[in-house]
Amino acid sequence: MTRVLAFAKVNLSLAVLGRREDGYHEIDSIVQTIDLFDEIRIRVGGTRVRVTNDLTDLTGPDLAAVAAERVLREKGSTKGVRIEIAKGIPAGAGLGGGSSDAAVALAVVDRLVPPRLPGPVLVGIAAGIGSDVPIFLRGGRLRITGRGERLAPAGRPTGEVFVLLVPPIRCETPRVYRGWSDPGPRSSSQCAMGENDLLESALSAYPALRRYHDGVKELGATTSGMSGSGSAFYAVFRSRGEAEGAAEGLRVRFPEARVFVCGATESGSRVVEGDE
Repeated sequence: MTRVLAFAKVNLSLAVLGRREDGYHEIDSIVQTIDLFDEIRIRVGGTRVRVTNDLTDLTGPDLAAVAAERVLREKGSTKGVRIEIAKGIPAGAGLGGGSSDAAVALAVVDRLVPPRLPGPVLVGIAAGIGSDVPIFLRGGRLRITGRGERLAPAGRPTGEVFVLLVPPIRCETPRVYRGWSDPGPRSSSQCAMGENDLLESALSAYPALRRYHDGVKELGATTSGMSGSGSAFYAVFRSRGEAEGAAEGLRVRFPEARVFVCGATESGSRVVEGDE
């Protein structure tokens, strides 16, 4: 049995550059993986893929199951896999929880069921499952372009501490993207840190998000913004003490929301039991 922590991510900037012919949107984003995690246990056995996920209102296929099935199919293997997921990353918040789970399933099943696939093949499978999945095969601070499948290093974490405010609202990514309006030509494909081209669309589609957005802005952090297509907002601090103080203030102001204090990671996941 292999036990892995599957990390979340935040978008430190997100520029939407236009709609592609394949239906996706062209983006340019700086992302950082953080130590908020789902805990995943994976065993090889039986003849089919089975996933237990404590996310009770999951809609659509579980991405971890899709990932495991595609790796096994690529290998021509008839082995089965059992995956158990304990959710710690809120769903529908733009933090990449489902994508992170899928990346862990890809990497671990590839390791446990030989022969190992070449790295580019694994990345190709990841990109076919979802635009965010390749992020978690690598992790750290990355610039992602295309529809999210092209990755490049974007520096290393410098000790930042992240405060996350997750409202009791789930944002539907397709709905937020549908509401995006093209701002026209820009001097650069990148946004400044904290800027997100999907923010106004998310606030329009889910007006109740506005008070949470304003609450995070009022913290006076080094950088603050919305992650992905929402609903999570983040603020970046230089010290754990500042971050803890800000988090406590948010818990008092928004008792119905979830608040986390997180550090940056240099990988998309971490094996805590079993072979690397």
